[in-house]
Amino acid sequence: MTAEAASSLKINHPKFIKGSASSSGSTVPGRYIVRFKDSKSTNEFTQTYFKKNKASKKHKLKIKETIKHDFFNAVSVDIDANATDDNHVTSTLKNILDQADVEYVYPVRTLPRPKVTVESVGKSKEPTVLPHAMTQVDKVHSELKKKGKGILVGVLDTGIDYNHPALGGGFGKGFKVIKGYDLVGDAYTGQNTPKPDDDPLDNCGADSGASGHGTHVSGIIAGYDKATNFTGVAPEANLGMWRVFGCDGQVTNDIVIKALLMAYDAGCDVINLSLGETNAWSVTTDAEADVVSQIAKKGVSVVISAGNSGAQGIYTVGQPSTSPGAFSVASIENSYYISKDLTATGINHSILYTNSNDDSSLEDGAVVAGDKNPGNSEEACTAAAINPEVKGKIALIKRGTCAFADKVNNAAGAGAVGVVIYNNVAGALTASVPGVTVPVVSISNADGKELLAAIQKSKDAVELKFNKKGSVQPIENAGTVSTFSSVGASAELNFKPNIAGIGGNVYSTMPTYLDSWGVMSGTSMAAPYVAGSVALYLEAVKNSNKQSIAYINEQFQNYAAPAKVYNSKTIDSPLRQGAGLVQVYDTITQGVHISPAQISFNDTATSKYRTQTITITNHGHQTVQYELVNDVTTAISPYDLKESGYTPLEPAINSVAAAKLRFSKKTFRLSPGHSQKVKITVTPPKINPKEHVMYGGFIHLKTKHHGKNGSIDLRVPYFGVVGSQKTLPIFDDGFPTIIDVNSKEYSTDDTFVYDRSKKYGFPISVLRLLTPSAKIKAELLDSKKKVIGEFLTGLEYVGRNFLSGEGQVYSQYAWDGTYVPAGFSGVESLPIAVPAGTYSFRFSALKNLGNPKDKKDWETWTSGPIVVKN
Repeated sequence: MTAEAASSLKINHPKFIKGSASSSGSTVPGRYIVRFKDSKSTNEFTQTYFKKNKASKKHKLKIKETIKHDFFNAVSVDIDANATDDNHVTSTLKNILDQADVEYVYPVRTLPRPKVTVESVGKSKEPTVLPHAMTQVDKVHSELKKKGKGILVGVLDTGIDYNHPALGGGFGKGFKVIKGYDLVGDAYTGQNTPKPDDDPLDNCGADSGASGHGTHVSGIIAGYDKATNFTGVAPEANLGMWRVFGCDGQVTNDIVIKALLMAYDAGCDVINLSLGETNAWSVTTDAEADVVSQIAKKGVSVVISAGNSGAQGIYTVGQPSTSPGAFSVASIENSYYISKDLTATGINHSILYTNSNDDSSLEDGAVVAGDKNPGNSEEACTAAAINPEVKGKIALIKRGTCAFADKVNNAAGAGAVGVVIYNNVAGALTASVPGVTVPVVSISNADGKELLAAIQKSKDAVELKFNKKGSVQPIENAGTVSTFSSVGASAELNFKPNIAGIGGNVYSTMPTYLDSWGVMSGTSMAAPYVAGSVALYLEAVKNSNKQSIAYINEQFQNYAAPAKVYNSKTIDSPLRQGAGLVQVYDTITQGVHISPAQISFNDTATSKYRTQTITITNHGHQTVQYELVNDVTTAISPYDLKESGYTPLEPAINSVAAAKLRFSKKTFRLSPGHSQKVKITVTPPKINPKEHVMYGGFIHLKTKHHGKNGSIDLRVPYFGVVGSQKTLPIFDDGFPTIIDVNSKEYSTDDTFVYDRSKKYGFPISVLRLLTPSAKIKAELLDSKKKVIGEFLTGLEYVGRNFLSGEGQVYSQYAWDGTYVPAGFSGVESLPIAVPAGTYSFRFSALKNLGNPKDKKDWETWTSGPIVVKN
């Protein structure tokens, strides 16, 4: 049982900004960012605080990072958790917050390492695996002759192997990678002390477990290698790398903030962040969100991946891409990919396979059925079931019932030299089987059945030959939104993600210790594709009038291409793809502009968003004529009320729900230099509001004059929700709850006895949220049910939980028997210990989009009696 001590969070103060709380509970105990009003205060604090404050010696306060910038002056501090005073964190924070030059204090949070799927494929000379025809990047290169020259793209990531030929072969002036810094060092994990240096090289080595993420991202943006026919999006752009991850582990947000500011100060025109955490709130109270927005206001595009949690349904778009200033990027599947394949005697076509572990020792040879009774649901799950003929051969085994590793180990124990696992359901299989002694590959259900039939039919051995270099193959769901791509909207129903790039099956550079080339999938790949696209645009317009980042983002959205649902003619929801896939040539060459470029009609209970206005401006040289059309997209059903109530579906499912739009002008002509305002009024779909279906579509401006010199169509994506969001439940059924250290659960009818003389006798509260909440109050009640204070603070802008994984519950909090008195708004007094007696906990959660002043907009839960004994 792990539980976070509540005492470290008991502080209420107007300068203390809790920020948003991740469902994975990423706050670092004892770590805080102290933000000052100016750089002079930063210097004075670091130089004099230890001398002026005896308490700092007692509590062993350590300065971790110093950030001096016009946008953000701060230090991050570590308050020693081993100090003898039980209230050491609060007393030290009191000391800091009492100082007049302190502006804000934020808890430090960790951001997880980007999650991607990786496949090393070796060199390819096949240009067809590059997605540039899908995005018009190829036309920008060939017709406009723009390749990013003179543009500097900054990358915050795991470092870069700049010795790679496609990345310039060196670092510094005269190379492709001209700027950068390592803020952390190889050994940094997010839990230890960084060891920075001025070289952002990723030289972790194959045995470190590092994925080469930053090198892959960099190649997507600006790589170029004539020998292998590889071209990134902006191959003549320069790169800067600010390394924020070590070879393994996470990063704290104070380092990300510092890196963002370093990249800005280095003169970057675009900054790419393929990182973040799953929390859909877009509040600017988070320190990094504030910095992102300030950088964007100063004219630097900040492109951020939306996240890879699409399988978990709605509200999975992540921070800091939810920042109002960020360009949040969803992922679209590539058209082609390089797949390894094998051939088998008796089968007249190649069979595609994926590595389940290292296949370097897998040699061509005979394959036999791995089970004595092949085709059953428990193939190879016991040693006795293994076909003795596998000795010295490759075993073919069907997926099902037991773990992959058990199947493989049983086959290897009987002498198999390799294993081919095939799916037990329709479709391909990508199985991960580490830690076994023989190489393993995975194939589809259909191919597995065909291979088994060939084995059973043939009198001679069926021989397999492996093409490990791979070949170019079409992707079945090309051009559709990747299933992993995170789904909006923001928790406030702001429009996120904003746009999409190619992120599924992207071929790019890898560190030389990982064979130099490889394929990765993730929104981590989509973001750099958009960052490179912005670099092309900036080169094309650099001699024009200065454009704001908001304008540039809108221009990309205006001309993006909406993706359709897989195997359907229906357009996919803007909540999955934003405005659609970037179309760089049109974005650069077209002169008509629409603002705003995205619309949220909010929910049907919020009438003030029902009518909105867009402005169409003709910056071109010819008169244009448009007809406005409502292109309805698929709707998203977040819930199945009959089966699972308001537990969000994972993934969310598509449904049919079409809104009607009324335009103040249905058609119009627009001459050069003029603008036209159009009011759009929505009539939401007439469906059950209790289902909270998220409808959507595109306002399609269809041009009347097509052709080489004519204008082209533009689109503005929109979405809304049928129903009132503040009627949704916050707490899942059975939560909150109280448990002890042995995970015994106490219902509201049970009495929990907290004997403070026992080391582990404390109660632990457990939260699980169905819907994001902007505020959760944790109040302590006395025996007469009167509120005497808060036993826990800091639960603000909390994201929803998931059915599995790290986000399954919000967090577990052990109560230390102290509280902050009711009505208390400062830190003059410390949390005080309760006397012996009977108490109870009351959690009150603000409903989504609710009014904190309206009692009806709060959902409450009260525990059973908690008897405190000394």
